[in-house]
Amino acid sequence: MRNHPSFVSGPGVERVPMKFQGWHMLFPALFLAVVTAVLLGGCGRKTESHGEDASPVAVSTLTLAPTTLPRTVEGVGSLRSAREAELASKVMGSVIEIRKRAGDQVRQGEVVIVIDSEDVIGQIAQAEGALAQARAAATLAKTNLDRFEKLLSRGSASQLEYDQAKYQYETTQGAVVQAEGAVAAARSYQRYAEIPAPFDGRVVDRLSDVGDLTAPGKPLMRIEDSRTLRLYASLEAEQAAVAVRGTPVDVVIPSLGEERTFLGRVTEVVPAADPATHSFLVKVDLEPDPVLRSGLFGRARFTTGERQAIVVPRSALRTRGGMTGVFVVESGRTAFRLVTIADSASDPVEVLSGLAAGDILIPSPPPTLEVDVPVEVQS
Repeated sequence: MRNHPSFVSGPGVERVPMKFQGWHMLFPALFLAVVTAVLLGGCGRKTESHGEDASPVAVSTLTLAPTTLPRTVEGVGSLRSAREAELASKVMGSVIEIRKRAGDQVRQGEVVIVIDSEDVIGQIAQAEGALAQARAAATLAKTNLDRFEKLLSRGSASQLEYDQAKYQYETTQGAVVQAEGAVAAARSYQRYAEIPAPFDGRVVDRLSDVGDLTAPGKPLMRIEDSRTLRLYASLEAEQAAVAVRGTPVDVVIPSLGEERTFLGRVTEVVPAADPATHSFLVKVDLEPDPVLRSGLFGRARFTTGERQAIVVPRSALRTRGGMTGVFVVESGRTAFRLVTIADSASDPVEVLSGLAAGDILIPSPPPTLEVDVPVEVQS
């Protein structure tokens, strides 16, 4: 069909001047041109320096083969001391002295907090006074009992009078015992005014200050035994069977470096699942190490078997445009292959996707190496 060059026509199409249609055709063309330029300037571009006549680059290569790695299941959690305690007062009073702060080491029996004991001293005085009165009454009752016993033997007193004197004496004896118990209790409260450390350890947190009013059961200080750290890890319900008491476990503390592992051993598996997360709690005791601290995040790796994987040296990894890849040799020329690696700081690193057995890897590519460059493999 022959149309006027300045119009677009067709069945059912109104004749519109081309100057209005041109913008609709111009934008897709510009977009296509930009995309083409980007692609030509990317990894697959052949430049004059990388053409067929470019000089080969000498590189060393590595033919990839499957590597046997352990098959593991991970449980995550936090480090806590296997032995920890919250110190609290058993008496009412004001804190007058705190001898240790967070981070300080303590020894068993060492006094760490002192409570004002003036009220306790008054209670002791009252109890001792009541005891003195009870003993005096008991002495008088004993004298009366001896007197009525003599009178009864001479017939000068009745049996009832003697029985009443005996009852009075036994009552005063009971009062003496009760008063002695009150004195012992009051003195024990005086001992409670000085709070000692229950075991050797370290102060984790100080929960009170001088001048605070204490009450029985109110926590004042938290102490832990830093020599016995334990990882409290959670395992999914379908994985909980791998945790068996006594099983050795590798523990990784990411903040201390993924490449370092700590030896642990399963000491307890809580048989009931958490109703909120439907996971099981596993307790793993760690060997003592000065770098470990309570509260650190950790991973417990339970070995369940073996598997085949592709691993590459970490030196082979390169980042381009925010994506990780490696250089490989394909048909005698370089190619850049995008890969997905395992979340690990180990070397070599496991490649989850992007490479396969038989691929020819350049383990240490030169910093200036480009794509589609001929290579000469060094022996």
